[in-house]
Amino acid sequence: MRSDPTYQPPTSREELLQRYAQGERNFPDTDLCDADLCGVKLDGANFEPFSWFHSADFSGASLRGTSFRNCNIKCATFRQADLTNANFEEAAIESIDLSNATLLGATFLGATFYGITLGPSDQFP
Repeated sequence: MRSDPTYQPPTSREELLQRYAQGERNFPDTDLCDADLCGVKLDGANFEPFSWFHSADFSGASLRGTSFRNCNIKCATFRQADLTNANFEEAAIESIDLSNATLLGATFLGATFYGITLGPSDQFP
């Protein structure tokens, strides 16, 4: 149960980035399917729980310490994204691309996976 019953998750890239720039970091229940989030900086953002990122493109994004815990991440791209210390615990992950992403300290404990793509030199934590 949320403490603020008036909370509304961001509904677009622009709204998410504006709210982040204003200091907001908690974005539960966000639905940004098909969003172009290439190159965004969302370090320390918290999308848990229940956010949905189907076909979102996070290529080159800085997502250091970002939490995707208990989120749905399907057909998303994280190519060359910085996922240092990102949290994907208990996330539903399907067909994502982590090619050349920085995964140092990223956690995936309890996550379910289907069809992820890693590049030849990538190491899964």
